[in-house]
Amino acid sequence: MYVPSDEKPIIKEEKKTHWLSIYIAALLSFVGSVQFALYFSALWPYMQILDPDMDESFYGYTVALYSVGQIIISPFFGWWSNKIKAVSPPLCFGLFLMLTGNIFYIIMEVVDFPKRFMLLLVRFVTGMGSGNVAILRSYASTASTSEDRTKAIAWVTCGQALGLTSGPLFQLVFTALEHPGIRFFNMFSFSLYTAPAYVACMINITGLILVKFFFQEEYAGVEEDGSTSDVEQAPAKKPFVPPYDVIAVWICYATRFTDMFVRTNLETLGSPFAMMMFNLKEELAVRYMSIAQGIVGVMTMATYAAYIFLKLERWVPLRSGTIIALAGMALFHILTFSWPFLPSIHTITNGTDKAVGCNTERFSWCEQLDQVNVWVFFLSYTIVIGLTFPLMQITLNTLFSKILGPRRQGSEQGWLQVSSAVGRMIGPIGASKLYQSNGPRPKNGAVEGGSDAFTKMFNFDDFKFGQLAELVDSLHTRTDTKDLR
Repeated sequence: MYVPSDEKPIIKEEKKTHWLSIYIAALLSFVGSVQFALYFSALWPYMQILDPDMDESFYGYTVALYSVGQIIISPFFGWWSNKIKAVSPPLCFGLFLMLTGNIFYIIMEVVDFPKRFMLLLVRFVTGMGSGNVAILRSYASTASTSEDRTKAIAWVTCGQALGLTSGPLFQLVFTALEHPGIRFFNMFSFSLYTAPAYVACMINITGLILVKFFFQEEYAGVEEDGSTSDVEQAPAKKPFVPPYDVIAVWICYATRFTDMFVRTNLETLGSPFAMMMFNLKEELAVRYMSIAQGIVGVMTMATYAAYIFLKLERWVPLRSGTIIALAGMALFHILTFSWPFLPSIHTITNGTDKAVGCNTERFSWCEQLDQVNVWVFFLSYTIVIGLTFPLMQITLNTLFSKILGPRRQGSEQGWLQVSSAVGRMIGPIGASKLYQSNGPRPKNGAVEGGSDAFTKMFNFDDFKFGQLAELVDSLHTRTDTKDLR
């Protein structure tokens, strides 16, 4: 039947996820995260050359200052991206800050300025730049449809995880270089200590090129005022997006803090715990923990692949996945707890030997400690932690974005990054103090109790975790036949 030109039906174009921009966001997430661990193993020995008077305590502050930079800048990045309704300018600024921090690291050896304070500046500036990872998660949440949300966030968080595991591998390659290495202009050195900073500069420049020339922002998961994708402009009423559940958002913040608190505790105390509990020398402890971490990396990549390619979210709902991850953290600490029915520590030293076993001159709790089975510890670490951490990353980030609903999420994602940075900053300090004064039992008990508490919080039925997600589903799947003639 003939339809007059002035009465053509108004057809609503279905929004689709712009996958190319998601893939680029994943690459940019890798760019930001790889620099956190890129030269950690070289940082301390390099500073012993430049500033021999620098002690471990001051070095701890330099490590913590990276997280302080994230805490300060992440909410600003989120507010900025919401204000201008774009993520490219904050992304570029973050990459520029990381580039600047690495340039400062390269020139640190020739600048007539106290090296330790120069290093503080380097870590602070680089940490601020890395705060842009929050707006990358925000973009993945708002650039994807509700159906693709989990997969999109899995891509971005996979890039972040790959960056964290690739950093030490880069450093392994750099160990083939010597110090002072190659000299440029009789001033700057390219050695095992400075090569990571040169590589980081190249990575940041690559990131700037990607954002400038290839990154195209498309928002399939945002309902904007005055925006329409209709073929013909029509006076369509914009759907009402209700306020998000504030309590649920704060539980997500607390859960992200718990996740990072547990993660950094294992990174910080894993090797000392193995040396003390299993009578391992330093070389063996580092080797075994490195092997375990490598297996965790493989498990992490496999979990991300399952969500990206097999759509695992069909069988594991988001809130259930987060609860399972929290329960997994508690289970790990239960399995590796020094229970009274276990055998006593086999090797107790009095400080006269090389530090293996439990040193009674340093720790008063050695004789009351019972020994965890070495196989139980390492199998729990590789299997439970290897599955728990990536599951938490994917499900919590996706759940958080769906709680917020089809709105721009820069500010909220920025505060989620703040909660992560706070956990990374204070976790090792608090756990180390507790470990030194009372041993691993109180530390394990505190972490286990926190994980269990948040597991129970996520089971509360009155938190409207799925309300906004269901709204988005209805907006994108509903057929409005009233507009068809």
